[in-house]
Amino acid sequence: MAEYHNPQQEPGMERKLLLVFALTFLAIVLFQPLLKKYGPQPAPEPEKKTQNNPAPVQSAALTPAPAVPVPAKGATRQASSEAETVIENDLYKITFTNRGGQVKSWILKKYDDDRHQPLELVNKPAAEKYGLPLSLWAYDEGLRNKINSALYVSSGSGHLSAPAAITFEYADQDVSVLKKFSFDHSYVVHVETSVRSKGVDIAALPAWPSGLGDEESSSAYAASQIEYEYNDKVERLAVKKVSGGGTLNGPFHWAGVTDRYFAAVFMPDDPPSAALVTLRYPVDVPKDPKKPNAQDTTKVDVLGAAVGNLHGASVERMYVGPKKLDVLESVRVPGPSHNDLRDLVNFGFFGIIARPLFLWLKWTYEKMVHNWGWAIVIQTLI
Repeated sequence: MAEYHNPQQEPGMERKLLLVFALTFLAIVLFQPLLKKYGPQPAPEPEKKTQNNPAPVQSAALTPAPAVPVPAKGATRQASSEAETVIENDLYKITFTNRGGQVKSWILKKYDDDRHQPLELVNKPAAEKYGLPLSLWAYDEGLRNKINSALYVSSGSGHLSAPAAITFEYADQDVSVLKKFSFDHSYVVHVETSVRSKGVDIAALPAWPSGLGDEESSSAYAASQIEYEYNDKVERLAVKKVSGGGTLNGPFHWAGVTDRYFAAVFMPDDPPSAALVTLRYPVDVPKDPKKPNAQDTTKVDVLGAAVGNLHGASVERMYVGPKKLDVLESVRVPGPSHNDLRDLVNFGFFGIIARPLFLWLKWTYEKMVHNWGWAIVIQTLI
């Protein structure tokens, strides 16, 4: 049977096709660089944006704000070292120590002592033995010594100008003490004190225990007194009539210690609840204050007073200053008498006559001659 030939094929066609394929492949390979350079470029793929998904927010539980710490019962509060604070106005300069929260110095700026120095009203020799002004007097001597020697935490230090206030705090496992003092531009200081032992109020009264600083001679000590206004009656206790540690119950409108020219008296906010503890201590003083000699002394008694509430906190004012009539009349004291401190000046039995004569003499001195001797002469002649 004859072999069948495809009409599409001619002799030698396979070799020609192979040659064409080879040349075509070679042309593609040779022209490939030109095609890459000049041929159409493929469209760039769109940039894939990476989406940063935020981290899931975790719902935090609400935490309540911490409560203000309340001192636990028996918590301690005391200073690590002794420090001083000075309170000053135009009339006085008071130096407090945080040891006991009491006064080391009380200077009256407008008055001088015998050495022509500003008058110091703290009786230093007596105070070193029997206590500083604004110490606390308690019936328990051990407690008294403890609260007057402890180091208190003070609300202020350095130098303060009135109007001002200062607070002293002390606490241990058994006893807690709070003392607050406020000052203005007068001779009056506001006093608040409280003492608690094992949660119970303790009688501990603010005190001026050791006389006044202008007392240097035996005659000056002998002239000191405990004075107070009980209801509408003024009482004056001379040294020999004072019982050391004796307690007198109120109502007291004012009470304290005085001498010829100056006074330190307390004025309770609540007279019916006030009590007065009278203090009297022996002290040796030089026979000649101008030439002090430790080997040449005489024994005298120094007076003090503690005034406050025996059943709780003591809240009162205190006047420390001169027995100057116009100044005393400016200090308001609620009460049935004159409503001021004028009765600290003792005009005696004939006070109804003596007081007007004194005011007349004072007016003559201030307005006419500025000399007490001539003022007396003029008043006598008239």
